[in-house]
Amino acid sequence: MRQTSKKISSNLFDNERPAVQNILALVSLAALVIIFIVYGSSLPAYALFVALALIFILPAYNYLGLMLIIFLTMLFERFFTLQPLLINDAVYKLYPLDIVMAITLIAWAINWRWGKIKPKLFLEWPEKLLLFFLIAVCLYLVRSLSDVNASLAVAFSSFKNYTWYPLLYFLTIFTIQDAKKFKNFLHLLLITGIMLVGYIIIGISSGQGLWTEFTPLSTAGVRLLAGTHAFYLLLLSLIAFSLYTFDRFKNNAIAALLIWIWILGIVISLMRHLWLGLALGVLILLAIIPLRNKKFLLRQGAKNILIALTVIMIIILIASLTMIQNTGLNFYGVLNTFSQRLVSIYQNSADTSASWRLDLWYSAKQLWLTNPIFGLGFGKSILLNWQNWHSFEEIRNLHNSPLAILVQMGVIGLGLFLAAVAGVLIAGLKSITAANELRPYYLGIFIGIIVYLFCSLFQPYLETNLMGIFFWIWLGLLRTSKLLITDKDSDTKI
Repeated sequence: MRQTSKKISSNLFDNERPAVQNILALVSLAALVIIFIVYGSSLPAYALFVALALIFILPAYNYLGLMLIIFLTMLFERFFTLQPLLINDAVYKLYPLDIVMAITLIAWAINWRWGKIKPKLFLEWPEKLLLFFLIAVCLYLVRSLSDVNASLAVAFSSFKNYTWYPLLYFLTIFTIQDAKKFKNFLHLLLITGIMLVGYIIIGISSGQGLWTEFTPLSTAGVRLLAGTHAFYLLLLSLIAFSLYTFDRFKNNAIAALLIWIWILGIVISLMRHLWLGLALGVLILLAIIPLRNKKFLLRQGAKNILIALTVIMIIILIASLTMIQNTGLNFYGVLNTFSQRLVSIYQNSADTSASWRLDLWYSAKQLWLTNPIFGLGFGKSILLNWQNWHSFEEIRNLHNSPLAILVQMGVIGLGLFLAAVAGVLIAGLKSITAANELRPYYLGIFIGIIVYLFCSLFQPYLETNLMGIFFWIWLGLLRTSKLLITDKDSDTKI
């Protein structure tokens, strides 16, 4: 029998400090990021950010730091993860994300050394393979230092993305070591996703999504939600949909409506690979879940889908009227843009970005064949002759992360990377088959990793920190199943 449902803990950050202190940490650091957005990242603002991060994270144990990393990234994306320090005319690529991450790692080390925490440490084949990959990346950096044709700045950036941010995998495992912290972490992610609904409303009401200028369209139209926020909503939708199929929400109607709104956000972002990723994730989920859960979906779908679609249509019509008055856009224009993007998925001639990618990938393949085992190293560029445009493109910017690793590090580098990921996925299958409370959470995370790998075939996800950190955190979350899977937990609703 299902036991009495439990509510989400009032303290979503950690159990060692009052919730008000953690909320103050989030609000104050978020306010400073907003200052970065409005006024720029001056030295005084940066210094205050570092001071507050030290004050809040070091005594609080690293759980708060990990939560801040994911929360601030989802809200402010590049303004938290890629905002450099500006001193006069000098630009220093010391990002707020790196500051919080470094302090969080130090907090974990201090608390472990002083005996305040006793984490369960393990080093099995997935971790060993990942460490071998990290060592290989270090060797490739050394190789780039002696290569006169390599850009040292670009080489170091690749080194950082392939070694620094993967540390989040270990940080996640060594931080989230009980079921309560695990669920609270996922619950805060879902709450953050609710906050991102505001970005969807801003985009629909204004006729252009916030910060969409950083990802211009190659076809006609305007994004109503930034691709980064749509990517975050994709990962959250998979977790929420998994929870929904296992009847874990206290109010299924509200949960279904929220999922539909998130899907709307993914659609109006006009990120085609995210559309495909969403379809792939749903298909995998439907293939894995037990028959009784499929029947539950059919029953609940008949009750909730009509309500959700009705509300979405009302939002679209209101937005259409607003766009007619304020921006000259209308619902039919948005629908035409959507249809053009949909057609361009299978007609490359309709989209210059698709043909550009294909030509770039072909050039990268030809270059990789000159050294397929060890690759070309970091910091290299490719001469691209595309139509009437001739340019040098960085290998790390191939818009295909596995291919970028293959060209830079050869079969050895990509083999180590894929072997480590496969090891975590295979071990994570045990969490999916185990019948306990955490099953739907792990199922959503498992599918999210597969969808992430699929989407990384079309964008430089692992080469961009505001996307890459989610891969390593999700991988770490799935690996916590080794510590948390038991048969003693009862099903609870959120």
